Order: sequence, then C-alpha cells, then structure tokens
Amino acid sequence: MSHPDPSQQPQWQHQPPGRPGQGFPPPQGPVPGQQYAAPGVPGGVPGAPGGGVPGGPPPGQYSGGYGPPPGGGGGRNRWLIPAAAGVALVVMGGTVWATVSLVSFGGPQPESVLPGSSVAFGKVDLSIDGSQAMELIRFVDQLPAEMTEEMDEPDGDMTELFAEVFVEAFPESRQADVEEWIGQRAGVSVWPTADAAAEVDEGSGLAMALALAVEDERRAEEELASLASGDDTLHFEMTNGFALLSTSEAALADRAAQVDEHGSLEDSDVYSGDVADVPGGSLAVGWTDFTRLMEVEGVAAEIQSGMAAETGEVSGRATASLRIDGDYLEARADVFDFEVDSADLAWLAETPGASVAAMESLPESTVMAFGASGLDTALTDAYESDEIPFLSGSGEMQEMEREFNAMGAPLPEGFTNLLGSSTAFGVTGMDLDSFFGSAYGGGEEFSFQYRAVGGDEGVLGDFVENVAASDPYATPPGVATDGDAVVVASGSSATGRLGDDPVFQQTMQEMDDAVVAGYFDMRQVLTDTEVQNPAEWGAMGLAVSVTEEGRRSGVELRWSPSGGGE
Repeated sequence: MSHPDPSQQPQWQHQPPGRPGQGFPPPQGPVPGQQYAAPGVPGGVPGAPGGGVPGGPPPGQYSGGYGPPPGGGGGRNRWLIPAAAGVALVVMGGTVWATVSLVSFGGPQPESVLPGSSVAFGKVDLSIDGSQAMELIRFVDQLPAEMTEEMDEPDGDMTELFAEVFVEAFPESRQADVEEWIGQRAGVSVWPTADAAAEVDEGSGLAMALALAVEDERRAEEELASLASGDDTLHFEMTNGFALLSTSEAALADRAAQVDEHGSLEDSDVYSGDVADVPGGSLAVGWTDFTRLMEVEGVAAEIQSGMAAETGEVSGRATASLRIDGDYLEARADVFDFEVDSADLAWLAETPGASVAAMESLPESTVMAFGASGLDTALTDAYESDEIPFLSGSGEMQEMEREFNAMGAPLPEGFTNLLGSSTAFGVTGMDLDSFFGSAYGGGEEFSFQYRAVGGDEGVLGDFVENVAASDPYATPPGVATDGDAVVVASGSSATGRLGDDPVFQQTMQEMDDAVVAGYFDMRQVLTDTEVQNPAEWGAMGLAVSVTEEGRRSGVELRWSPSGGGE
C-alpha cells in the first residue's frame, strides 16, 4: 500500500505553552485555505480545506493544550517534537488510510500508563470498530477524485505509516525493523513536577512522557536501547504493552511516582467525565485542564503574556476530537466551566440555537455565510446586567451607547432593531482577487445579503445611509422587507434558497443547537487552476453551541466533500 510521504509534510514546529498550534497538517493533495483557530485544546482541523479549528470559549483561538517547552538548542531532545507530533502526522499524513484501519480492535489505551496528575494529554488510536469503519469508507467515497486516484486499495494496516513517523524522528532506524514491533496507538501527556531533574525543560515545572503502543516488546526494547545508546536525551522503559519515552530517567521515575500517588489518567474521574461525551470512533482525542495548568508558574506567565493585558485568571477544562462521519470530517472542541477573569458564556446559554435555520433563507449562490439566533435577547440581558463580555470598561460601554444613539437605535432596543431575533449575513458573489485586493489595486465591491427577522426597516435604512455617506461614489445597498425579515442587499444574487442546496444540508446537518453558525462553499471559491474539479470539494461548516447554563460550550468545524459522482 502507498502512503503520503512524511518528508513532504509541513515541518513541525514547537508551539509555546497554551498557544494555538497547527495541530495537524492537511491531507495529501491540494487543500486551499488556512486555519480557523480556540484557546488551549489539543489539535487542529486536519484534512479539511481550512486547516485548524476553533474550539473553545470564548470563540477565538483553539490550540493543542500545553506543549513541551523547546529544547536548549544544539539538537537537545531532537527527537521530542517530531515524536510527539507524530501523533498528529499519523492521522493527517494519511487521512484516508486512517479511515479504513480495521485491525487491532480494543486493547489498552495510552492514558492507562500516564499519570492521573496530567494537565494536558493527546492521543491517536486508529483501531476503529466495524460500524465506524463503514461510515469512514462512505466518507472516502465522497472525497475529490484527485485525492484518491493515486491510492492503492487499502489493506487496513496502519503499521507502515506509524513506522514512517518513527523513522522520521529517529533516522538511524530501519523502517522494516520498526514495522516488526510498533503498534497503532500513541499518546503524550505533561504533568507538574517538583523534581527539577524531571522537567522537560529547565524551569518549566512540567515533565512529559510519550506512550507508544508496541506489538513485540522484546524487539521494541532492542531497537530503543540501540537508539538510546547514541542519544543521551532519549530515555525509555517498557510497561503494559507500551514503550514510555521521555527526556530523562528522572522524568520516567517521576511518572511512576505520580501514577503510584494519583493513579493513572484513565482512572481519573475528572478526565473520564470530560471525555465521556467525546464522539465515538474519534481518531484523535485531546484534553487540557486549564485550572491546574495555570497553577504552574512558568506556564501561567507565558499564557498570560500572549493574552490581553487585562486578562488575569483562566480556569476550566477542554476536550478536542477528530472523527470522520460518512458525510464529513469533523474537528470538535468542548470546554467545561471555562472562565477568564470570572467571565463566561452564560449570557449565550438561553439563545434558541437556530442559527443554521437563519442562514437557510439566504440566496443559493451564497459563497460564505454566518447566522445567529437570539443574539439580540442575549445582548440585551448582558447589557442590562452590565456584563457585555467584549467591553473592557465603562468608557467603551458609553462609546457604544453613543454610536447606537447616533443611528437612532438607543440601547437596549437597538440590538433587536439592528439584529432582529434571527440574523444572517451571506456573501453572494465575489472575485477573490478583487475581494482581498490584488497586486494591481484595491478590492472591488462584492455582492451580499443581510437578513434580520424582526429587525427595524427604518433603523437599518438609516444605518445604511450613514455608512454610504462616507463614500459618495458607491452605490448604497437596498433595504426592503421579505415577510417578517428586513433585507439589506447589494449586487445580484440567485433566487433559490441556500437551505435547499444538498451540500448545505449535508454539511450543516445536526447542528440545530448552534448559537452561531458559519458556512463556506469551496465549490465556488476554488478554480480549475487550483484543483481538478472544484465541484467535488463541497463545503465547510462551523457551529458554536453553549449549553448547561453556560458551563459547557462547543465548537465544530466540518469539511463535507461532494465527490462520489455528484
């Protein structure tokens, strides 16, 4: 069988503590777009056009939890980053092959040998059960032909790809030898340590270990012993079907002591409770405990240095997962009890979650869209409670009030006047070169439609006039009513409904509880010069949900290809 060549994948780079990371490279083949990112959850959006994902409240940046600090130069711990990042590379370096791995069902998981005191953890397990495998094979059938035309028939064995990743981290190894002993699951965790000798990097306050499943412990031990003899930064031990790799003997000893004191991560009630709702059949899972991570002095200082100056205390936990459904590839992040300076997303918890329905009435020619439902009520409640999250002080609140008053939409009624109870915005036509600006000049106008169900036509009309007055040469958008919606439109658009498009339906299915949703039609953006057949690239979908009175929020990012003979 053939796999994508890891040497052709993007180079792995270390991410600072708690900051967003690429997570996974895109699948082999042309994948336009880049990442949409949420704070502190392992991973990114592999395989889909668009790269990485948001995942966590507040919607913003999504990262891979805490990564080990960089080594001190000179090749120190040279294996550490590629070995840990191999978890990601295995998944996305051969996305399609991962979907049809049907061997090695069940078995011990990496968290069973990593300490319950871990503050961040990520794993890949490609031993997929039969029912999920059928869904995965359906997904493969929908991929663009150019992604599958060079592939052999899969034989269901991921050993070769795991071995390729290992050899990339340890070039002295022979792949054929590694394939004789390596398994098909791996996980990495970091935990606080009081032993300076166990720290992954001096002053970090954290130790780490990588748990790599092995099928033949004797051969694995011989291979690793040979490698360790020429590399004083590689230390390992064998336990319960895993090779545990770390940066020092002290770190391995600390792991054992932490397991003795706290039990394994698998036995942790907090970890088990958080991952219990991770979608079944996920290829990769990540978990981070922000509260305990922020108790590590060096980590807290670095995370806070990358956030707003006013940001102080961060708490909560998060999970991230990657799975493949028959219709789409999905990266998901969920956060629990997440707060920044005691502010959370409870103000969004009572919204009706009909943002996908809000987008359905946009024109069928919509290229990209965003929808929301109940934002006016949520913002009104937050305003009356003096808890609007994106305003940092009374001065900003007063400035916002002045601006709404100038539009004839005093608060709090102004929120409903402008947003309505259901809000949707769609770009219905654009040329990418002119939209983003080209080397030969600035951007040109693009077509759009804005719909506010229950909005005020007069207020929106005044708003449009005020904006248009700043450019006397521009043609102002039109303002009209369509049933109970006020519509602001510029340029031409198709007459059909976006909600009737089968690709939209396929992409946005089962996102009914989203308080904010987004849609991006790859078929209209890609060109024949970028891919062989743009019509096969489908669309991307985004959903943000807030539930359990704001104690839990989630972000889903999907890619739903439209190949398979559409």
